[in-house]
Amino acid sequence: MKAGVEIPTVSSSQGVVVRNAIKSYGVGSRRSTVLEGLDMNVKRGTIYGLLGASGCGKTTLLSCIVGRRSFDSGEVLVLGGPPGTPESGIPGPRVGYMPQELALYGEFSIKETLQYFGRIYKLQADFVDAQLEFLSKLLDLPPSHRYVKTLSGGQQRRVSFAVALFHEPELLILDEPTVGVDPLLRHSIWNHLVRQSDDHGRTVIITTHYIEEARQADTIGMMRSGRLLAEESPENLLKDYLLPSLEDVFLKLCMKDDKDDGGLTSTTSKDNNFAASRKPHSGGLDNLAFNASQFDIVPLDVESLDNIKSHPGSLANYNAPSSKSTLPTEEGGVVCLNFNRYGDNNLRGCNNKRANQLQQMNVGAIQNSSHHSKRERAATSFQMEGLFDVQLAGNNASRTDNNIHAVNNYDGGAGQGTRRSRTFKMAIPSPHRSAALIHKNFMQTFRNIGMFLFVFLLPALQATIFCLAIGKDPTFLKMAIVNDELDPSEGRVCNYTTDCSYFMYSCRYLRFIDNDTIIQVPYQSLPDAIEATKRGEVWGVVHFGRNFTDELMVRQADGSAASNETIIASQIGVTMDFSNQQISIILQRRLNEAFEDFTNDILKACAYEPTAGNIPVTFLDPVYGKKDSTYTEFMAPGMILTIVYFIAVALTAGVFISERKEGLLDRSLVAGVQMTEILLAHLVNQFTVLLGQTALVFLCMLAVFNIPCQGNLALAVFITLLQGLCGMSFGLLVSSLCDSEISAIHLSLGSFYPTLLLSGIIWPIEGMSPYLRHFSYALPQTYAIEALRSVFARGWGAELPDVYYGILISTGWIFVMLALSLAVVRIRKHTG
Repeated sequence: MKAGVEIPTVSSSQGVVVRNAIKSYGVGSRRSTVLEGLDMNVKRGTIYGLLGASGCGKTTLLSCIVGRRSFDSGEVLVLGGPPGTPESGIPGPRVGYMPQELALYGEFSIKETLQYFGRIYKLQADFVDAQLEFLSKLLDLPPSHRYVKTLSGGQQRRVSFAVALFHEPELLILDEPTVGVDPLLRHSIWNHLVRQSDDHGRTVIITTHYIEEARQADTIGMMRSGRLLAEESPENLLKDYLLPSLEDVFLKLCMKDDKDDGGLTSTTSKDNNFAASRKPHSGGLDNLAFNASQFDIVPLDVESLDNIKSHPGSLANYNAPSSKSTLPTEEGGVVCLNFNRYGDNNLRGCNNKRANQLQQMNVGAIQNSSHHSKRERAATSFQMEGLFDVQLAGNNASRTDNNIHAVNNYDGGAGQGTRRSRTFKMAIPSPHRSAALIHKNFMQTFRNIGMFLFVFLLPALQATIFCLAIGKDPTFLKMAIVNDELDPSEGRVCNYTTDCSYFMYSCRYLRFIDNDTIIQVPYQSLPDAIEATKRGEVWGVVHFGRNFTDELMVRQADGSAASNETIIASQIGVTMDFSNQQISIILQRRLNEAFEDFTNDILKACAYEPTAGNIPVTFLDPVYGKKDSTYTEFMAPGMILTIVYFIAVALTAGVFISERKEGLLDRSLVAGVQMTEILLAHLVNQFTVLLGQTALVFLCMLAVFNIPCQGNLALAVFITLLQGLCGMSFGLLVSSLCDSEISAIHLSLGSFYPTLLLSGIIWPIEGMSPYLRHFSYALPQTYAIEALRSVFARGWGAELPDVYYGILISTGWIFVMLALSLAVVRIRKHTG
């Protein structure tokens, strides 16, 4: 820091103070600096016009002021404290924010939009109605029952402006409020802003592309490439540059900036100048329905303020001079603006006696500011229209002790600032804001009743399709039959008897083949049948030799002494198309079952024990499940959880991203809504829908398609709801990571198939390699599927490990993903 230069304490007249602000986006070679050592001073009760081309950093600067982003380095004070602190009250009801985006809910009417923000601010209904009537006349709004999505672009901008003005905030931050507004209404808007500033002391920061309309502002900041080229009153800029319009002044400043070494690292002239014609505010309200007690704002006491000032690197110890700056003029008549921060020797591009004199005057003014009388530095009170009482108090001794510089170890270079702490703090959700958000979510859900019904019924529809399409045995499979036992001279007629006679066993066997599964297609020769199989006309060939019955009887009589020729001749030759494993397995099973029935039939007809011919392996009654259980029953628990899980992922991620893209999320957060409240409201909304979806899925599976549930149904529903919450949490994490619906869809689909394949839904985990099993068990659904399958098939309760592992791990994943969502949102806020 420069020796002998002391930074004075902050004045209660300062509304917004920014010092040495640096902000960049991107990483590595793609890193782009948006704000470069920017300084800014906005006095309370004034209008500050921020002018600049698109992309110069205006929106980024405003988002940092309202606490939506943070500077990489530098300091900012808003209404007496850093954004995000109770002392500032920003974000919160002290600020009215109109972002560049529309940031309105299209499904809401104008009245419902204001009522929603009224609930957020905890305003009384009579005040909301009074403000609606007042703002409708002021901004020429359409009828209040009109839906926002049916309005024109200009009408929607006016509604967005009304939301910012609605609760009569102490600080108004308006990003391009007059875009798309006709000149007459633009004039009315500016007159209202002037009245709010003059009569009620409201501070207004407004960005605009209409440079000339900014003449009504008290101060103009002309911004270019992340720096302020000038910060003066319109009158001074026009007078000192001897130009007829502010547009000409801005153009001349830009040309001068280009000449100075390709662009100076310029900061603001800290001497604010304001129009002499503007009178100071006198207090009072236009609308008496406003009640400050409705806001959750804690007045700033003396101790709290002193704590701010004593914080290392705090801007609470900076006081921007209020006297008008004197612009040095070079010999050629060109005005040279003083862009230095503290009056040091960095007056580049202004090398003349007048500049040196001005520099000495600035340094002297800063030094003398520390010798103000105790009366001037006594405790003062700033009261804003009865809304907020902010106490600024101190004494000479305490201020001397706490006179800490805004930028520690300042050496005159840009970017040497104190970085704000990024400690994560969990805020307790506010009941009235949470209720407002939940009410808003339900209104949005039920406004599009067709889409709601589709989403609500979609899980049941998917469960129905699953039960109809998956797990049933294939039917009507064609098999070629080549029976050489038949006599061609008798027309190859297949005759057989049902008594104990040894005649035409081939035809007797074919009678026991399940005709629903296998369609028998006779062929004359084996080569023709093989060719038909190769052409895909049949799934295989069943071939009987010429003396099949006789050879089978010889084999039976000889027993172990039967010759190899006899064994081959007594076989039923089956040639299969094994390209489809499931169909091949079903055909093998049906052919084997047919032979078992054929053997039992012959033994029974000959008065033998029918089961004597069975293989000596007997499967007794199962401990769990049943012998004829289907693949559908195996997959059902996994499909129930998968359907519920991914429906929750898709819905939650989509809603959250759309709100952020449309600016709705930023507007709510600036209004004081906490991210935890937003997450809670979405979870409540989606969970309510999830309850109905889960009930329909279970009704469909258990009642309609008779999927057996041997255990406690309530426990099965509980596990399913936990997985639904887990899906919502993952959806919130996806939405916090992604900027668009497309990327969210890609990420969701990218997680769908690994989960489907690795969680034991379609194939047992025991069929995986040992290394892959460890990864499988780390997924959110694996243990839950095993738990639900144990409840369904085994009837187990929550006291057994396989069940309570699924419950505990699902719960753990919910909290982990919610915490990650909050962490990602906070990291993205600070990194841009």
